[in-house]
Amino acid sequence: MSDDSDTADDETEPDDEIELLEREFDGSPAQAATWLRELAETLEAGGELTVYDDDESVTVSLPDEELEFEVELEREPSDDGDELELEIELEWLDPDSVDADD
Repeated sequence: MSDDSDTADDETEPDDEIELLEREFDGSPAQAATWLRELAETLEAGGELTVYDDDESVTVSLPDEELEFEVELEREPSDDGDELELEIELEWLDPDSVDADD
């Protein structure tokens, strides 16, 4: 009898999400603002976006037209005090994958 969990992990279905890169750093509010400003300038200029960490970088094409923009603010209570988390999420169709399917 076959168990579905035994299928190869390297087989990717079209709907599977692939994390390209995750970057996390500790810094001051001013450093975060600088990073966000640079991101905003890159979005306005269009073309490509490169995200990097110490070991690697990933470059993707930016959308020509529309993207989805989501902001989420959360409070996570703890014994040490409440932690606030602001998540900013941008989603768009990869222009390279849309062109490749045509």
